[in-house]
Amino acid sequence: MSPEGVETQLTRGEEDMYPGPLSPDGKSLLVISATEEDGLHRQQMRVLPLDGKSPAVPLHPPRARARNASWAPDGTWLVAESDAEGFSDVVRLEPREGVPEVRLTQVPQGCFEPAVSPDGKEVAFVCSREGDPEVYVANADGSGERRLTFFHHEDRTPKWSPDGKWLVIVSDRERKDRLYFLRPDGSDLRAVSGESFEGDEREAAWSPDGQRLVYVSRLPDGNARIWMVPVAGGAPVALTDGKHRDDMPAWSPDGKYLAFVSERQGDTDVYLMRANGSGQTRLTTAKGPDWLPRWAPTR
Repeated sequence: MSPEGVETQLTRGEEDMYPGPLSPDGKSLLVISATEEDGLHRQQMRVLPLDGKSPAVPLHPPRARARNASWAPDGTWLVAESDAEGFSDVVRLEPREGVPEVRLTQVPQGCFEPAVSPDGKEVAFVCSREGDPEVYVANADGSGERRLTFFHHEDRTPKWSPDGKWLVIVSDRERKDRLYFLRPDGSDLRAVSGESFEGDEREAAWSPDGQRLVYVSRLPDGNARIWMVPVAGGAPVALTDGKHRDDMPAWSPDGKYLAFVSERQGDTDVYLMRANGSGQTRLTTAKGPDWLPRWAPTR
């Protein structure tokens, strides 16, 4: 879809297809196919070229869980959450068919939500070794693992800043989901919203320059509001009014716009706004839900 709302269909068939992250060169999209056979759900990650001519390349056989992919910056490999061994682990894959995956973790309690550092040297992820999810960082080959969080509630969903100097995570250490900044060595933990917390926080997205963070707060009435906060410090600024469910913010590559999802006109549709919250425009109008926006370079 163009920013003007002109749509181009990329996938066809009876399978449900969900967009994952775009490859670093902008030429391919990681997609997840979801099927059901004999009452069993199956997922498969594929790399879909955006030239409209080449078929999607499957990266592994269908399995119960295959999700949360993250590309290395050079695009030659990626990590994901997979249950090929019967429990969720972090695996490393190449974007080519027939190449065996490599397990980076082997934890029966499960490891989840991997994220490759901007320099490709480390991977952040979540493991439940002691019964509660905690955040870890390891080298790109799985060695040198270190634990960053030690609070016996949930710490999860690590996302690297573009310069690799920060992570943002979700934690319920205050008995509510809040976003926190912390360093890759576990230091300098601080709440993203400071004194401005209004509801469970999630869906953090770093601006391309790493100077700003947008996130979503879930309100008690079921609505959701999108906020922006300067990473260097300062009060969050509300970008949407909280009268509807507004979520899934995604930055444009130049940092000037945000795509997001809203139910403000009844259907679930994709909208566009400037990074300061102005100029909110509906892009999709077809019946049925439109969601999970992803940006691609202009071709």
